[in-house]
Amino acid sequence: MSSWIALCDCNNFYVSCERVFNPQLEGTPVIVLSNNDGCAVARSNEAKALGVKMGAPLHHIHDLVRWHGIKVYSSNYTLYGDLSRRVMLTLEQFSPEVEVYSIDEAFLGLSGDLPEIANVATDIRATVKQWTGIPVSVGVATTKTLAKVANHIAKKSTGIYVLEDPKSVLGELPVEDVWGIGHRLGHRLRGHGIATALHLRDMDLEWVRSLMGIVGVRLVQELRGVPCLPRELCPAARKSCCVSRSFGRPVVEVGELKEAMVKDRPRGPAPPMPPELRSS
Repeated sequence: MSSWIALCDCNNFYVSCERVFNPQLEGTPVIVLSNNDGCAVARSNEAKALGVKMGAPLHHIHDLVRWHGIKVYSSNYTLYGDLSRRVMLTLEQFSPEVEVYSIDEAFLGLSGDLPEIANVATDIRATVKQWTGIPVSVGVATTKTLAKVANHIAKKSTGIYVLEDPKSVLGELPVEDVWGIGHRLGHRLRGHGIATALHLRDMDLEWVRSLMGIVGVRLVQELRGVPCLPRELCPAARKSCCVSRSFGRPVVEVGELKEAMVKDRPRGPAPPMPPELRSS
């Protein structure tokens, strides 16, 4: 028996939540906005294909929205949080080891041989969709970092991918797309001739430690298939809190800016849950 880690990631989560309660939005370009209807924080695949970028201010894409009939929704975090809880409870049916990584992502510990794991991943995707209405992608590998890579591939294919041979895909993955690298460190690594995840995986660990510290060493070990990031099954205590504001149009009045900083925009109640999604 082998130990595996699955990453279950909800597809375009906020948009998918809106579609649960309005199925007519399927196949339609949809975006969900940030607080104060400032920027696009979730986009359907159709909206992405039209050129809507993540974080694009609404007033910058106003013409695009009008020309293509893009549906625009204010964020409803009460609704999204409830559906997230339902997704996570569904995942617990498949594993006692579930680490809730974010509102739309979770790592699961799985055991079994390769064909069995592929079947479990298929069941996870189908069950989450049936029980909650939320489409998910499932990537499975032997470490959390490789599970992120597998999920990246799953999103671009059938929604399920089991990474059996990491070398076959790491050579095609840009180094800045590796979980934990990012644009700035990726640019620095490229300056040393490290352009892909495979190049990074094969670097000397002492050199990696000198450039990236112990965090970098753990990341490289994870790319080699050596688990170094344990699953956090109990949520860690929050160490900080940030409340931000954004606007859907230019703000020139100081009074309006102050008002947005001291109170939230009133929100209406979340849509009622259909009977098949209600808790027993």
